[in-house]
Amino acid sequence: MEETMKKLIIVVSMLILALPAFAAEKGETYLGPVLGYHFFDNDQKLDDKAELGLRLGYFFTDSIAVEYEIDYTKTDHDVKGDTNATSLSVVGAKFFDLTSYYKPFIFAGVGGLLAEDDMGSLVAGIGARIIANDKISIDFRVKDMLHSKGGRNDIIPSIALNYHFGSKMYDYPEPKKAEPAPEPKKDTDGDGVYDDADKCPATPKGYPVNAAGCTEDNDQDGVYDFKDKCLSTPAGRPVNETGCTPDTDKDGVFDFEDRCPNTMEGVTVNSAGCFKSATLQINFGNNSANIDQNYLENIQKFAVFLKMNNHINVEIQGHTDDKGAASYNKALSQKRADAVVKILTSKYGISKNRLTAIGYGEAMPLVPNDSPANMLKNRRIDTVVK
Repeated sequence: MEETMKKLIIVVSMLILALPAFAAEKGETYLGPVLGYHFFDNDQKLDDKAELGLRLGYFFTDSIAVEYEIDYTKTDHDVKGDTNATSLSVVGAKFFDLTSYYKPFIFAGVGGLLAEDDMGSLVAGIGARIIANDKISIDFRVKDMLHSKGGRNDIIPSIALNYHFGSKMYDYPEPKKAEPAPEPKKDTDGDGVYDDADKCPATPKGYPVNAAGCTEDNDQDGVYDFKDKCLSTPAGRPVNETGCTPDTDKDGVFDFEDRCPNTMEGVTVNSAGCFKSATLQINFGNNSANIDQNYLENIQKFAVFLKMNNHINVEIQGHTDDKGAASYNKALSQKRADAVVKILTSKYGISKNRLTAIGYGEAMPLVPNDSPANMLKNRRIDTVVK
């Protein structure tokens, strides 16, 4: 219990220190009886008992007093039986001004305990004073006595009735004289801000206003904030009646910057608002529909593009060089297109409904088939976004 009480005293003391100082009068004296309850440290082997005492205090500044206190109780020693216990203390008390009639305070000083083992003590605690009138006040406090022997620690909560003399305890404020009622102020536009403070005295009825009587347009786009659905429009941007810069095709690029204002919804666009397409670069060996491992990364990137633009469909076109029969080349080009579609659907989960594989054979050469290098360029895959 003693340890918990010490922590509580420290916390409350810190809070009290943040309050303004209480102003009594220098030279004021107070005297009164004290009723407390003495919680003895277990090592003292004394029973906890109620105690009576007397306290004398003197204000030597407006908020700091010195106090002398003596308390007595008759208690029981665990071994020796009945015994007397007298505690003495001299402390300095600092009072704080919370209200006119309620003054918290802290105190600290020295003292001693005269019992089975006489010992000196450090004394500290917290309390509160309730002022009844110029002569009477009541103190509630908790005192902690840390003794010089064995680190023993007693806690003593108490209540005291104080009689004040020697100086006026508290200056009650004189009642304020009633001032004549001011003339009614005018609010011509009825916006809740009086004319003498209204910087916009002709605000339309029903418009919300700030403290200056003006309807706010914080982004200065010409649309008042209470109608503005886009309150942070950058300066200079055109806005519609809701205070927003329009983006008709909803591609993330405002209309005034959009070079392609009718882009299909859901596709990826560049900074100009235009569809950003992707191509698939694959070439094949002679008389082969096998896809070289070097092209798998290209296919993966194309699959990512398709997933980012799930509103578009693609025609996968297969081509050959002119070596061999035209009918054979057409069938070979179809196999090449089918091989790409198979990877996109089976490995990357692209819906087959979005892909069309068509083999064009040798009918659409990219370059003339007049060298091995050019023939390799024609053995290819093309993609057409639809």
